[in-house]
Amino acid sequence: MEISIIRRDRFSKAFTMIELLTVIAIIAILAAILFPVFAAIREQTRQTNTISNLHAIYTGSRLFYEDEGRYPSSLFGYGVVPVNPVPVDGSPLYRPALSTDSAQSIVAMNDARENFKSAGAQTVNNGYLYGEQVKDYITFLCADNTVKDKQAVTQVYYPVHSPISLAQATRPSISHSNGEAFLDNGILVTWQGTNGCLTPDPDLPDASYASKPKLFYLMDSMDIGPMLDDYGAPVKDSSGNRVYELHYAADWTHKSGLVTPDNGCSDLGVNGKPILTQLKYKNPPTDRTVITYVTHHAATAGSGKVLTLLLSGSAIKLDIKKAFDQLPADFQP
Repeated sequence: MEISIIRRDRFSKAFTMIELLTVIAIIAILAAILFPVFAAIREQTRQTNTISNLHAIYTGSRLFYEDEGRYPSSLFGYGVVPVNPVPVDGSPLYRPALSTDSAQSIVAMNDARENFKSAGAQTVNNGYLYGEQVKDYITFLCADNTVKDKQAVTQVYYPVHSPISLAQATRPSISHSNGEAFLDNGILVTWQGTNGCLTPDPDLPDASYASKPKLFYLMDSMDIGPMLDDYGAPVKDSSGNRVYELHYAADWTHKSGLVTPDNGCSDLGVNGKPILTQLKYKNPPTDRTVITYVTHHAATAGSGKVLTLLLSGSAIKLDIKKAFDQLPADFQP
């Protein structure tokens, strides 16, 4: 009987350690090249989604204007809590949240109903986009917003370059320490009472709210967003928490209109020119008037871009430096 003997070819052999290491090194180099590319593609997709949401906000804002003859004082609205005890006379079941309300009492963002009464109003306040012109709360979100808690709310500051900040005797500034940016002398967004020539706050629920901070949902990326320094780094407060700023306002100055400056009520800016780029006016310049802007892409993904929605309907990507120097009311194409 013939016995066949199977032998390995004298030229065949296993991979050597050097060959394995070489293959691993090549894979690592390819990964180092491709992963940033994939990350950039994913970020571009997230920005495209935000631009789509901004266009929906523009459409909703225009519909609101056609219905009401004005732009809303807020896009989504404020954090709300149930009225306690529950009204039995048909009064609204919710009211804007205050900093003294517990976190557990905040109504989830997707269930929020902005139907509280404003001071002196005879009807219930339904003056925002969500629920009527914009049906889905997801439209107000940004994929780069890392907050996913629908009950989380925050107080917000006016942007450092906003008219109301620039008009203060002690102007806000951003300081830097150990590579981090901190807000100094920030001006909180509060419920405005009737005060001299200031425009009365159309949303003020009652006098007890006056001068208290307005609270916004942290997931709301259209009304508010992370404050950035001129390098695109998120700004923090003295406790090391991220600072959020207001990005939408129909009335950035709270002044009663373009009247003579000698009575202290004019809308003249710090450069002596009228601040015409405010939605409260009849025909603001559409190519220079900002509806809102989104900073999450720069704050989270380091994109270096601030997505900005103009009254013309265009959603553009501004470089950080230009956004820091011009938004919200001094934008120049």
